Amino acid sequence: MFTLTVSLDSVALYIVAADVIALLSYILFVFNQKRNLEKSIKKITDFVTEYFLNTGVEVQVTSFRVPQSKHFVTLIESAPLKRFRFSNVLESNLVTHIFNISGNVVEKIYWRFPVQFQNEALLDGVDEEKNIIKSDDEYFSEMHNLTKAEYSVSEVPWAEYENSQKSKVTP
Repeated sequence: MFTLTVSLDSVALYIVAADVIALLSYILFVFNQKRNLEKSIKKITDFVTEYFLNTGVEVQVTSFRVPQSKHFVTLIESAPLKRFRFSNVLESNLVTHIFNISGNVVEKIYWRFPVQFQNEALLDGVDEEKNIIKSDDEYFSEMHNLTKAEYSVSEVPWAEYENSQKSKVTP
């Protein structure tokens, strides 16, 4: 038979209490960090969404923090508009505004411009009149005009190619 006798002296009781307090404070610290991360992500996402709504463009924004870093990455999905062709200018403005508003550093901004195909164009791929993409944006109309240009591809012997290149260089 085995008997166990436990006596609680004041030193053991203090050690157990200190352990419980340390564990609870660590749990509160982790929950507070998670809450602060969620608040930061919401601030960044809301700001970017509002920034583009003020310009009249509806975007979908997703943000997340890079693991083992305090920096964030933002993903922006929008309709393919000509004004976003030089998105690097917008990115620098966004990064600066986000830092001023929330104090968070956005390391990278990724853009996604999904092209939505018309069902008729996919089904009738050969018919020229039905392949016209109707859009108010100049980007699509320019691209459609570029695709209408006639290109010819043919094989050229190497000697003929070299002669044509030499004639371009020498006046």
